[in-house]
Amino acid sequence: MVESFNKLNKIVKFILLLIPFVGWIVELIVRWSEFLKDTSNILNLVIAIVYTLCGWAWVLQLIDAVLVLLDKPMLFLK
Repeated sequence: MVESFNKLNKIVKFILLLIPFVGWIVELIVRWSEFLKDTSNILNLVIAIVYTLCGWAWVLQLIDAVLVLLDKPMLFLK
């Protein structure tokens, strides 16, 4: 899923991350798929749990949206 997300246009990724509920779903899918791809990385598990359970994850979602605009990988992703 991360590869599919990274193949999207930069503006499309930014818009997907900015829409409140859609951005949360996109983050969940990308974060959990990254953890399932590399289950030995504990940091991916912690970040996926934070995105799933915490209400302040929208702050991290905004950080990811800015990183996407700067052509950098999402926070704590390869």
